[in-house]
Amino acid sequence: MLEIGARHGAGLALSRRAMLTALSTLPLFASPTRLFAGGTVGTAGESPISALTVHYKGLTSYADTGTVETHLRWPGAPGATEQHTFRTAFRAPRNFFFRFDAQNGSGDALVIWCDGGPFQSWWKATGVHEIYDGGRGASAFLNAASTTSDTANLVAPHLFSQAKLPGPTTGFLDAAAGGEEKLGQRQCHKITASQRTTGVQTIEKRPVTLWIDAETNLVVKVLMDTPAGSAPDTADRKTYLIEPVANPALDDASFNFKPPGG
Repeated sequence: MLEIGARHGAGLALSRRAMLTALSTLPLFASPTRLFAGGTVGTAGESPISALTVHYKGLTSYADTGTVETHLRWPGAPGATEQHTFRTAFRAPRNFFFRFDAQNGSGDALVIWCDGGPFQSWWKATGVHEIYDGGRGASAFLNAASTTSDTANLVAPHLFSQAKLPGPTTGFLDAAAGGEEKLGQRQCHKITASQRTTGVQTIEKRPVTLWIDAETNLVVKVLMDTPAGSAPDTADRKTYLIEPVANPALDDASFNFKPPGG
């Protein structure tokens, strides 16, 4: 579980515009480590997801902005597509900030942060501010999975591997190198899997593909496709696009948040 302390956060989190500006001006620190060598992932006998976790754990800091697009369609019904935004900041060993903003007209938002004390969360829809003391830090991420379309658990399972958090980029049971592909100006390696664990003794037979930037070894895209065995004409897809930065300079204000009315 995530280690926690006992004090409240204070101050304001960086605005989305400020974060985007910061990300655009910060240099990338390319790691000499390469997850892919000679067409293989990681080292001999090593899970590609384990290798990815080791790489993230070696970062001194991390930041990103991103989007998730969800597409649902039931047999005989029209499809529904939504897109939402999120951003993340991390400074080793445990300073953390994450914010999800719904773009479906609801105006909903969810924030998870740790400014050196306990992990905390705030959900706009309910107004609830929770402090996860007593060794319950992982619960902040587990409780946010559904509300944030699992964006809260894209990179956190790698940054806090001791918490064993499930998420879209972890728990692959048959992970394998899936070739290379260019996304925009990025040359990317792919990891593919047809099934993954989503909890204790829970297996989801859902094809998943990760795109990993060949320069930074950071995940830049995730596709969670419709589960195997779904009814014909059914769609249940989530596409995550991530703009990550390795080892940016992040000050204390990046991890502070004051819940409205708090």
